Formats: sequence, structure tokens, C-alpha cells
Amino acid sequence: MDPVSPWSTRTLQTRLSEIRSRLGTAPDGQPYLPRPKHGYSFHPDVTSDWRRFQDLATRGLADPQGGTDDLENALALLRGKPFEGRDFSWADAVQQEMISRIIDTAHTLAVRHTEGDQPDLDAARRAALRGLEIDETAEVLYRDWMNIEWGAGNTAGVRKAIARLQQVARTYDISLEPVTEQLIDLVLADRTAPSRAGRS
Repeated sequence: MDPVSPWSTRTLQTRLSEIRSRLGTAPDGQPYLPRPKHGYSFHPDVTSDWRRFQDLATRGLADPQGGTDDLENALALLRGKPFEGRDFSWADAVQQEMISRIIDTAHTLAVRHTEGDQPDLDAARRAALRGLEIDETAEVLYRDWMNIEWGAGNTAGVRKAIARLQQVARTYDISLEPVTEQLIDLVLADRTAPSRAGRS
């Protein structure tokens, strides 16, 4: 499976045969890993948390009014950073795509929970922090977190978010985006809380 040291055709066929045997057959009688016709693919009954995440996130992001539950359910599927603890060169691009999608979902959910006549700042905070568990360098989520704590009047929470962001920036030698720097200045000056400062 490693593109750098690929299996021989014989080894590949043997491994696939072993996998096909272990997986068995679907209720329709077809193997869960069919013999290839135009490339390898699993039976449609074989799903993954990532496919479910994508379906929920796509539906939730497309529905600003009723899609919040879908976004919540998508984030609930996460069990750590994709490919964490593994070093697969072939997975780098896939990992980045997955992380970007997760961060977009967490950000959208945090924003939705802070908007409207009855904001749910606890739910917004959970969404932002859940995203930061996946990517601790996601500046947009730190801005969400600062806005949430600022909106809640939680000065200690604002300072905690800023301190964590600054520590991450030092650790990874990252320069903060101007919009993040402006938001930090704004919240530390303790001016009127924004409705959507630094959300872009």
C-alpha cells in the first residue's frame, strides 16, 4: 500500500483476496470488496465516519436555518485528529482536506450559535474548542473563541483564548493575521462587544 515501496501484483492480489474473505458478503450476496471492474471500491453498504461527516456537514452548511443539528452531529463523529500518530506520505493531502473541512464546520457552528435572538454561547464554545482539538493552529477558531468569551463578558476566558493562541503562535513560529491582531486589541481594550468581529 506504500507508493514508495509498492507491493508486487501477486502480493496485492493475495492481500485483497484475504481482505475479501474476511469482510464476507453483503445481504445482496455481493462481496463487501468486489473484484475490480474499473478500479477498487467497496460495496455501497460499506460506509465510514468520514463519509457520514461529509454528508452531514454538506447538508448542514447548505441549510443556514435548519442545518445546525447536522453540523453538531458531524462534529460528534470526531475521535481525534485524522491520521494522528501515523506517518503516511500518501495521506498528507487527504489529512489536510479533512482538517480544513472540520475547521469550516466547527467555525460555522460556532458562528450560528452566537447569532440570533437567543445565542447559545456554551454550544458555540464547545464547537470552537472541538475544532481546536483537531487543529490547534486554526486562527479563525481562536477568533470565534475570543468573540464568544467577550460576548459572555468572561474576561478570564478572553485572556485564556489569547494566551493559548499566542503560545501556539510561538511554538509554530506563526505570524498572526491582521484581523486576529485587531480583535485581540479590541477585546483587551474591553470596548463594546461585537456581533461578528473578526469572523471572516
